[in-house]
Amino acid sequence: MTSRRVDDVSSTSTRRRSDIEGLRALAVAMVLLYHAHVPGFGGGYVGVDVFFVLSGFLITGLLVNEREQTGRISFSLFYSRRVRRILPMSALVVVATLVTSYMWIEPLRLRELGSDAIGTASFSSNFLFANRGADYLQSTLPPSPLQHYWSLAVEEQFYVVWPVLVLVVCLGVRGSVRRRVSLLSIVVAASSFVACMITMERAQPWAFFAPHTRAFELALGALCATVPLARLHRSPLLASFTSWAGIALIIASATNFSEQTRFPGPWVLVPVVGTMLALQGGDSHRFAPNLILRAAPVQWLGSRSYSAYLWHWPVLIIAPAMLGNELTGTQQVMCLVIALGFTELGHVLIERPVHRNHSLEGRRALSLALATILISGAAGALVRNNPRTFSGGEDVAAPTLDSTTTSTLATSTTSGVPTTTIPVAPTLPPYQGPLQAIVDATKSNVLPANLTPSLGDALLDFAAVYQDDCHTSFSSVQQKNCIFGDPNGTTSVGLYGDSHAAQWFPGLEKVAIKRKWKLITYTKRGCPPADIEVWSKVLGRHYTECDAWRENVYKKMVDDKVKVVLVAQFDRLLSKETKIPIWQRDWRIGLQGTIDILKGLGITPILFADTPFPARDVPTCLSASPKDIDVCNPIPSAALRADIAEVREDLSVKNSVPLLRTKDWFCTANICPVVVGNILVYRDDNHITSAYAKFLGPVLDAALEPVVSWYSK
Repeated sequence: MTSRRVDDVSSTSTRRRSDIEGLRALAVAMVLLYHAHVPGFGGGYVGVDVFFVLSGFLITGLLVNEREQTGRISFSLFYSRRVRRILPMSALVVVATLVTSYMWIEPLRLRELGSDAIGTASFSSNFLFANRGADYLQSTLPPSPLQHYWSLAVEEQFYVVWPVLVLVVCLGVRGSVRRRVSLLSIVVAASSFVACMITMERAQPWAFFAPHTRAFELALGALCATVPLARLHRSPLLASFTSWAGIALIIASATNFSEQTRFPGPWVLVPVVGTMLALQGGDSHRFAPNLILRAAPVQWLGSRSYSAYLWHWPVLIIAPAMLGNELTGTQQVMCLVIALGFTELGHVLIERPVHRNHSLEGRRALSLALATILISGAAGALVRNNPRTFSGGEDVAAPTLDSTTTSTLATSTTSGVPTTTIPVAPTLPPYQGPLQAIVDATKSNVLPANLTPSLGDALLDFAAVYQDDCHTSFSSVQQKNCIFGDPNGTTSVGLYGDSHAAQWFPGLEKVAIKRKWKLITYTKRGCPPADIEVWSKVLGRHYTECDAWRENVYKKMVDDKVKVVLVAQFDRLLSKETKIPIWQRDWRIGLQGTIDILKGLGITPILFADTPFPARDVPTCLSASPKDIDVCNPIPSAALRADIAEVREDLSVKNSVPLLRTKDWFCTANICPVVVGNILVYRDDNHITSAYAKFLGPVLDAALEPVVSWYSK
């Protein structure tokens, strides 16, 4: 979330120009403080929206003034100004970011970063980030050092379309230019805002990054440029009050919004309207805010806001990799100081000289544009195609599960009671200590050369149900008919839950084939089986499709004649009410509701304990530390939620429901290794790889087979 100064204001009065610089300083200051996690500025991302309105205002003012004064619009002059203003500094920061990242950023992120640089050069990076944010498999990846370029892409796309639209609506007229552009602005703003609200319901990342969902902010800025409120200028006090009201709305949104605010939902209008009021207000009254907006430090930052915007984000993202730790509050502030140092150098040496060089017009401007685009794109391609290698040690033998492991699990399920004389329901094994393969994994500290899957392929090592569309999408409320194992099997077993249920599929499929079970999947992205209303980060709202899907799944289970359902879920999904991980109390109530529904349908649930949560992208971490992989291993107390484990234990005893305890398959008492033998355990920051799920197939079989057979009678 970021923005920047994108246009000169040479056509405006000196006093007006100073006020706009002051608003730019306010906007970029909010963005910098937000990204540095300074307390009190949780909504500082609205600085982007302030800049969008200012850009629409300035660009439209230039176009309309030129059309009224000369009767034409010179595209050559317009784009020459944009090239001089934007591209040289943009290319410099891109190249500097790539060079520094190549030295310090985790190697696995470099290929993606190279693609981001190419997207930046082609003015399309916002589409890359929208797709990445909407992709459930990529949405947890670390942020790109070039992610802040998304807003530049939106404005650059606006610059391509808007002058053409202004030219078209003004064809054949002279006196009614402002009225026509005003009507155009209203139509574009209304259409774009409706598109934004609709898209927010379907995919919040696209509403955030897409040009057609952000165009209304630029169009409302354009409206300010063409429809000044004359009444305000007849009342200096009212005009001053309007300016202060606008600034107050901007600051209120920056200090009261947060990551939990649904954005850009209807709340986006607060900073947008605030900016419009600030632009429409006056400065002729002694109570006007101009004394603040025109203060020397504010003017300094405003005149350098574009450069400050470009530099601050890469510094904040690369610094943790360089220092080897998450930034403290003091270090984040120091990063901002360093970024402002780069800002001053860039402004003095490149930004200002190039911007004021009016000989760079026409063909010269075109040559400058091509040169900067080629430099950024070529640097990105070079990094993308030549990432740093991340080699560890030598080949390592695949881990094994010896016969004593599986036989112990199998015998423990009968509770030692002969079922031939006194039928007793088998139980799942208690905690018995970690698998020997887990213990052995703690003795190695080097990344295997024959790691499976490789770090580069890890993100795509997901269960087959994703490829078959059996793992239901966010928008769907119907479960596809997905049968695996033995389609003609007499034992029907369901797999029910979110992606933390789907991740077990590769191992369970092996068991189903061996035991001739009919394995039927009922899984949906980000949707827990517990009867809980959740907040979807991908959709940016209450996940209503999840509630509807669960209702339909229960009906389908009855139709499928399922007798046993394996129930698994991610313990850190977000509450609809708080937008933070769901509390123990809510999990207890929600899981109890699910158990009651399933048992009421004559279906026995088997609860799965959740897998450990590394809390950071494991492949990325390993690529940075192939000789010391211990730094990537989480500890059980942080990776496992003891409160939710307690809930499952209580519900298991209370409802006579089998509970599969999985901790021993992932952790010792002190550590949860992310590499076992030559197998990579996690494909991202919370899902296990298909390779590791398959490795656990035998222990799944030994634990589940007696219980499933008993309850399927």
